[in-house]
Amino acid sequence: MIRQPAVAGQFYEGRAEALRAEVESHLDVSTETEGVLGCVCPHAGYVYSGDVAGAVLSAIDIPKTVIVLSFSHRGLGGRYAVWPDGAWRTPLGEVPVDEELASKLIESSSLLAADTEAFALEHSGEVMLPFLQVLKPDVEVVMVSVYPVGSLAELQTLGHDMAASLGTLEVKPLLLASSDMTHHAPAPFAEKQDRLAIDRMLELDETGLFNVVRKRDISMCGVCPVVVTIACVKDLGATSARLVRYENSGKATGGYSSVVAYAGLIFK
Repeated sequence: MIRQPAVAGQFYEGRAEALRAEVESHLDVSTETEGVLGCVCPHAGYVYSGDVAGAVLSAIDIPKTVIVLSFSHRGLGGRYAVWPDGAWRTPLGEVPVDEELASKLIESSSLLAADTEAFALEHSGEVMLPFLQVLKPDVEVVMVSVYPVGSLAELQTLGHDMAASLGTLEVKPLLLASSDMTHHAPAPFAEKQDRLAIDRMLELDETGLFNVVRKRDISMCGVCPVVVTIACVKDLGATSARLVRYENSGKATGGYSSVVAYAGLIFK
């Protein structure tokens, strides 16, 4: 099955030539790349969060397969869903699904199921793909949708299950967790809130991250995909994290009284 783009011409340019130029404008070609196990990238319109996503992905030696863990904004389909086969289309062409790995992950965890409905109209995974296409033209993906109301134990179990499956691979895929940070708050307050969550991510503390987001009511939409990712990459050997960039939408709009914030991190 081919998944058609849902937000081309909205979150990013709808024509191939313009989209390639847009992606390239957000990349840092001077950055030396490194092999990493996981990362966090924002998923807003490129005009708002493209610089953060571009800074993160420019710093990574992207492997053949990327597992994109997205957040289900609409709550459609299953709680933990995998797009099982075919490809995802963007104006730059089709990104093949790594069907063998998708099947392997589904078999690895009773929580995961093949389900395309969970991705209907969802942008949080889709907006990652043009960056991957420009940086790694032969990239393949496994698209995973994470429901926003999972328990901590359930999210950690999923991360452990995925790591057990991925640990047998000679070349590890990149785990890319899609999340924005604080939404619709004054910039100073957003930064104060987000610092609490970022500090936990830098410590690779998925338990602390989950708890502080809930306790302090931090509107980090993709906390659940990030929790899964941290649990997984730690099992795969990650021992450190780095904040690549933190910005907010005020940079694009010029207004800082109500912003959405974006953080980009690397786990290795």
